[in-house]
Amino acid sequence: MRNAMAMGVLLLAAQPSLASDPAAYDPYEREISQASELVPWCRQEAEARFVARGERTYQWSASYSDRGNALSVEGRLRVEGRDVKVNCRIARGARERYATIDIQDPKG
Repeated sequence: MRNAMAMGVLLLAAQPSLASDPAAYDPYEREISQASELVPWCRQEAEARFVARGERTYQWSASYSDRGNALSVEGRLRVEGRDVKVNCRIARGARERYATIDIQDPKG
């Protein structure tokens, strides 16, 4: 009996902690399996970056496409009177943390 308990403790100790593992499952993080699911993520990420700099955003527009396992969004956002291009990409079925965003701001 003691050997079985000791073995159980060893097995628990050998398992990585969910809190310390950056790839651990997050129940609030989405898997993106269609390009249309990437559109709101792309908009929120782009807007958050400008809001953090104290700039107002409005008039989001976007188109999206699925090419095999590559999902992409081409967006446009008005920021303080200028047009900013926003491109986002992710592999089909990947968690949103693996999405990329490219912002082309004429302001620099």
